[in-house]
Amino acid sequence: MKLNRIILPAMAMALTLAACEDNKMEWGTPDGHGQADLSDIPLSLTEKIANYKSIKEYAAEYIPNMTVGLGIGADYYINNGTVKQLADANFNTFTTGNAMKHDAVVGNKGELNFATIDTFVNAIPADAKMYGHCFLWHTQQKQMYLKSLIAPEVVIEDIGGDDVCENVITNSGFESGTDGWTGLWGKYTYAVEAPGKDSDNAIHFTMTGETAANYDCQLFWPLASPLEDGVTYAFSADIKSDMDIAVQFIGQNASYAGIYKDSYTAPADWLHVTGEFTYNAASEATDIIRVGFQFGGTPGSNVWIDNLKFGVKKVEKMKNVITNPSFADGTNGWTGLWGKYTYGVEAPGRTDDTAIRFTMTDETAANYDSQLFWALDTPLEVGATYAFSFYTKSDMNIAVQAIGQNASYSGIYKDSFTALNDWTLCEGEFTYNASDPADIVRFGVQFGGTPGSTIWIDDFKFGLKNEEAQPKAKNLTRAAGGVTYIYKTPEEKRTALLGAMETWIKGMAEHMGDRMIGWDVINEPIDDSTKGVRGINGVFGSEDADGNPDTAPVEQDGLNLNWASNHFYWGYYLGMEYATKAFEYARKYCRPETKLFVNDYNLEVSPAKLDALINFVKYIDEHNETNAPIVDGIGTQMHAVAADLTREKIDEMFKKLAATGKIIRITELDVRHTYEPTANPSAEQLMKQADVYRWIIESYKENVPATQQSGFTIWSLSDHADEHTGWFTGDTPNLFDANYARKPAYKGVCDGIAGRDISEDFTGDDWKAAYEVKEEETPADQ
Repeated sequence: MKLNRIILPAMAMALTLAACEDNKMEWGTPDGHGQADLSDIPLSLTEKIANYKSIKEYAAEYIPNMTVGLGIGADYYINNGTVKQLADANFNTFTTGNAMKHDAVVGNKGELNFATIDTFVNAIPADAKMYGHCFLWHTQQKQMYLKSLIAPEVVIEDIGGDDVCENVITNSGFESGTDGWTGLWGKYTYAVEAPGKDSDNAIHFTMTGETAANYDCQLFWPLASPLEDGVTYAFSADIKSDMDIAVQFIGQNASYAGIYKDSYTAPADWLHVTGEFTYNAASEATDIIRVGFQFGGTPGSNVWIDNLKFGVKKVEKMKNVITNPSFADGTNGWTGLWGKYTYGVEAPGRTDDTAIRFTMTDETAANYDSQLFWALDTPLEVGATYAFSFYTKSDMNIAVQAIGQNASYSGIYKDSFTALNDWTLCEGEFTYNASDPADIVRFGVQFGGTPGSTIWIDDFKFGLKNEEAQPKAKNLTRAAGGVTYIYKTPEEKRTALLGAMETWIKGMAEHMGDRMIGWDVINEPIDDSTKGVRGINGVFGSEDADGNPDTAPVEQDGLNLNWASNHFYWGYYLGMEYATKAFEYARKYCRPETKLFVNDYNLEVSPAKLDALINFVKYIDEHNETNAPIVDGIGTQMHAVAADLTREKIDEMFKKLAATGKIIRITELDVRHTYEPTANPSAEQLMKQADVYRWIIESYKENVPATQQSGFTIWSLSDHADEHTGWFTGDTPNLFDANYARKPAYKGVCDGIAGRDISEDFTGDDWKAAYEVKEEETPADQ
């Protein structure tokens, strides 16, 4: 393509002093002087800027000991030929804005994906180097993966879905031996043995030669309060025996008067038995305070009992309208199967033959782009109360939300649940209101947003809430259970996180090899407000998109990090060891010539933060296992604000940094005009911006000894909106404008490199450079 060497549309209006040849000033010849020629005519600023060479040409001439870098989005560079051409022409070192960060490379299971990085590396010039950004930060970390390493183990006891009762027996499976059980005085011997039916334990009775009747061998669970008149109770258990023994369910009061219910024959293999009854205090023994089984009368026989549950009979929570809840008929009746996933109905399900499985594709980015719905025969009714229940599990603790939708995709959003690594019951209810979106004609769940994750759903029920047909017992309390969390110790968490850290740094360092001149090993460790280290001693210093601050994690019913999405504070769990270990691993796996940096921002305007960062570096040097300084350099980002910066502040910062003896690099240089976005800067603002760029580079050269100089990286190429979708949106902080034309800032950088005003070398003969069209071949022409 043809690319004008410089195009200055709006800026030319503000800055051009004398434009093209046919609009030259009228020149006379004063008495005593010779005729003036074209070389004597002063150039406009526009014309001067057009005559500058590339940045890297001046760098090679004036600062050959330094590298001049560009920080840019990998995809933006790869896919935009104009951007690539300008970048390659001006810079000899590259940093990807996000593509080398933890959350961009590490998958939800810890796997590393180098695809984007490799494409970028293959696209930059063969002689170009790279500067890595970054190994550890407190944001853009793969939080889901890191959290999974330190989250508690989840043990799920299915106490609900298929139970016939609201179970009050807290040791149904004898996992705690015989704790809580009474009546162990019968004509038998007994022991809690392994295995149980589907658990670790069951209780085993061997009848003695004295047993003569069923009532002389009994087992009871004491109730917190007597049975209540008119309430329907239910029970279930697993039983077996070696002699087809009769096992009868009974209740007793303190005087041994009883109620006698269903009797079962216990076969050689486990038999699951259930029963129910409505207690009638007028005709039955009163004050029943224990329930259980009796099974005596056969000397030498053996009986095993497991999973004995008892309580108020469970009532179906809704009038279920879903006729294919367990996907036994495939996906018939189900809709919404167009999300960003693959799916299949497969066996086994939770208890039946099948369940539906979804595996999210890499395209999934939000919960709403992966959904499953059941089509309703009629819309929801205003004022009606509905209930739902389903079982789910996943391989990555996926959030699953119950939702309803109308034909226009407007929705009602209800309870959200976490799908754990084993089947978990999710249930809820809601009243549909007139204020909700109208004509809700499908109900289901959404679960997208985690690429590569897999989720299973089974036994999905939905319908009008079923009003209970019987009174509930007032005093019986259902047994605690369902989900049990086994929390990791601090040492277990430390081991897991250090392992993940080493794997990440090793993988990146070895993959990138000798293309790297340096790495930001730790990025932005110091909090602006407290000047403490982020993650340590209650210091966090960041927030989510809504302004909610990150706070300390809470371990209660699982692990709640209380950190924004993909925020992760390594120091919270590792203390200052996170910093020393990061440098130890980086030094171990990076090439010896690769320089290792700590990087932070606002050092030019906050001397206190600069002091804290220097102390942070000292700590790493003094406490790492090499017993020697291990930090090669300190990076100052320098996202400068022209209206709030003086040359004196810049000099002070570089002098203090140089005094550390470390290599110093400007890692992310850009210059905004003010703290608020400036989309259309004035001529004065453009010139001040150029001055600040020049000051920074001049001060760096003057105050940092040559042996400590690394160079600088300009952060983003141009003011084009595509480069500022998530970074200084609507602002103009860069060297090239939105049309990729050089700004006065370009001149400021080049003059800073040279240490003088390069344009003083130009004469009036050079005016044409601003208006010639330069033939340059770009990738689009090849």
